[in-house]
Amino acid sequence: MEKSLIKTLLRIVHSPDEKTASSRGLAQFANTHQIGRQQGRSYIFSLADKQIIKKLLKIEEGIDADSTQPDAWDGLSRTDSLALGGNEKLSQACVRLNRVAVKALLGRPLCLGDEKLKLPTASHLELDWQQVAELNRHDGVMLVENWEAFEKIHQLQFEPNIPSSNPLVLFRGMPQVYSQNYVVALLEQLKLPVFAFVDYDPAGLMIAVNTPFFTKLVVPPEAMLEAAFSKCTNSERFQKQLPETQALLEQCTHPEIRHYWQIYKQAGVALPQEYVCRT
Repeated sequence: MEKSLIKTLLRIVHSPDEKTASSRGLAQFANTHQIGRQQGRSYIFSLADKQIIKKLLKIEEGIDADSTQPDAWDGLSRTDSLALGGNEKLSQACVRLNRVAVKALLGRPLCLGDEKLKLPTASHLELDWQQVAELNRHDGVMLVENWEAFEKIHQLQFEPNIPSSNPLVLFRGMPQVYSQNYVVALLEQLKLPVFAFVDYDPAGLMIAVNTPFFTKLVVPPEAMLEAAFSKCTNSERFQKQLPETQALLEQCTHPEIRHYWQIYKQAGVALPQEYVCRT
């Protein structure tokens, strides 16, 4: 993240108000992480949104938002700035160059080269994508859209409906952390079936269909999915996604996309994938 965006996000989480003035960087951040609600020239961030922002600041920048004020960097040298956070923009060093984040499903090994690694729960490895391509011994890839779902994949409430008993679990990436370009390059080199674990909404379907070697969606049993839809009230986000997705989804010929698009249309709400990674 840019320093200006970090300061804006810190102001948001420390402010008792929900409304904050919009900016290009803030709008991109909100759209990327699907949080907040635009209202005119402002954004509305609920208490739940602010908790997500705190978590993203910790994950992406190593910043403890609770103990870091928006003016914390004012007047500091670059060296002193790094003591507050690990942001590569602040230090001018791209520490995650070529990196991707990978893991395995609960109770299954991460198979790289001759190693079968059993990682601690909720952990992952960060590796050069070319090294993953060379060492991978999995027969498929489970691509996870959102960080929280990737982090909590061990809490998945259903057995993935995919033809792979032990897929490589790969985070799709986010700006300034794990570039999606490296993820695409890895998938194109692996040439393996990709099982897309994405949000249950039109935008999620578009991510899936545009992913190299996309084969299947990772979705819960339909009864479970419909029950989750019935409790979801986020129709506004669903409607906002339609202008850029509806025509393309109506024309899509992939059987999985066509099938679930009909279900999503009937539900008319946007359900985040994290819903099925909770205890």
